[in-house]
This record gives sequence, structure tokens and C-alpha cells, in this order.
Amino acid sequence: MIKPKFGGTLEQVQLSLANRDIQLIVETIGSENAPLWLLLPALSTVSSRSEWKDFIDVAKDVRRIVSFDWPGFGDSDRPPITYDADVLCQALLAILQYISIKNDQSITIIAAGHSASIALGMAAKYSDQWEKLVLVAPTWRGPLPTMTGLNPQKLSWIRKLISLPLIGPVLYRLNTSKTILKLMLRRHVWVDSSLLSPEKVLDQQRLSRRTGARFASAAFVSGGLDPAGDRSWWLQQAEKLSCPMEIVLADEAPPRSRKEMELLADHANHKINIKGRLGLHQEFGSTLARRLLSF
Repeated sequence: MIKPKFGGTLEQVQLSLANRDIQLIVETIGSENAPLWLLLPALSTVSSRSEWKDFIDVAKDVRRIVSFDWPGFGDSDRPPITYDADVLCQALLAILQYISIKNDQSITIIAAGHSASIALGMAAKYSDQWEKLVLVAPTWRGPLPTMTGLNPQKLSWIRKLISLPLIGPVLYRLNTSKTILKLMLRRHVWVDSSLLSPEKVLDQQRLSRRTGARFASAAFVSGGLDPAGDRSWWLQQAEKLSCPMEIVLADEAPPRSRKEMELLADHANHKINIKGRLGLHQEFGSTLARRLLSF
């Protein structure tokens, strides 16, 4: 049974992706009359709307908040399809249409990590309907393309390998061991090592190993969810925005990711610096919420 992650009301959004009917899990909390914030979870092996809990605890009394799990992640359906940026854009569009049916006010989109590139991919067509776009520790490139400098197309063999029966699940299980997850979380996601308790790491491992999770996760890690092959893409998308853009810089992000954030921030209407790495919206969610509310 699916349970609320931050005390909200659960609903399902249905859409068709790759000739499959897919169910997205959406959670809503806060006053119906308050300004509306749509929170996009970061894309990662352990992606979940629960990342926003501390943020929501601060903002829920003065904002109406909607968040959801991306297809292939969290509580949403995780079918064995080819996951790419277009699939996620279709999912986000379905969520935006769902929200517009229930609300007639403009939306502030707050996108964490790699979900920033999905939101920017919709800038030209839909940003005139948004109040503001806030990008928190934004990235446009998956972990392996960032580390190797390789084009995601040259890493497609990884996605194909993980998709294979028998060998795919075995390899994915090895790459979601507690040791590897802990290393990933410590080096790239969280600053506070006390968060890496055995219980927390086990919780993250369970999330990463849900049935069907390997397909979207392998796509993320190998760059299959990247919208383009170079940074010029998202700088061009920023120029197409019809709403203000705010960037939240992660002061302790990995150097290559930090450089990309700073380049994008040069195109922003406003920028904020917060201590943290790529998971700052989770680790410093309370601080982030207060900063955004004060601005």
C-alpha cells in the first residue's frame, strides 16, 4: 500500500508512455488558496518525492504544494521502457495538465538536480504559464558523462546491459550495494556524514532496488536522461524562458557540476548560495524553504 511521504493527499495520474499505460503518484498538501509550488524531485538512483519532506514542513502552512514521483522512480510505475528526457517531459506535462484542471493560478516550479533540465526543456512552450522557475543545484549531465566526458550515446551499452534479463538484475544489485550507495551519497549528495547511518543507507538501498527500478536508474547514471550533449543547450533554454528564473547554488557541489551551475546562474534573475551538494534540497530543505519564502 502506497503511503503519503509528507502527510499530504495521494492521487494517481495516468498517461501513456512507450505504448504503456503508466501511473504516476502525486501528493498534495497545503491551503487551496495559497500560492502553488510544484516540487520536482532530483533524478537519481534513489529519487523520491520524500526528498522534499523537510522543505515542505516549513512551507506547507503558507503554500499549496504538489510533488510526485517520476516514471521509473519512487512509488510511480517502473516499466521496462527506454527512459529518456522526452519521456520525462511527457510525464511533467501530464502533471501540469492535472494541476491546471484543479487550479486556475500560475505555478512556481522548483526543480532539484537533474530535473532542472527537464523543466528547462519545456521553457519555450510552457513557461509563459509559470510564475517562476527555481532550479536547485541544477545539472544537465548524468554522473558517468560528467566523470568521463563521453557523449551519452557512447554509454548506451550500459543501459542495454542493465536491461538484459538475468545478468542485468545481478549487475544492478552489485551497483546498489550499501558500500557503493554510501560512497555516492557521501561524495556527491550530502555534506553531513551523520546522515549516512546504517538505517538511512538501508532505506536508500530499498528504494533503489524496487522492482523495475534498474531501467530508469541506469538511464540516469549513463546519461540516457540528458537532454543534450553540451552545456549550450540549457543556456539557450534559459534564454527562452518567459518567466523569472532563480538559481540555488550548492556551495559544496562537485567541481564540474558547480561550474555548470555557475554558468547557468549568470542567466538567472536571482541566485542564492546554500551550503550543500547535489542533495541540498533534502539535507538543507528547511533552510532552502525559508530562503525562498523570504525572497
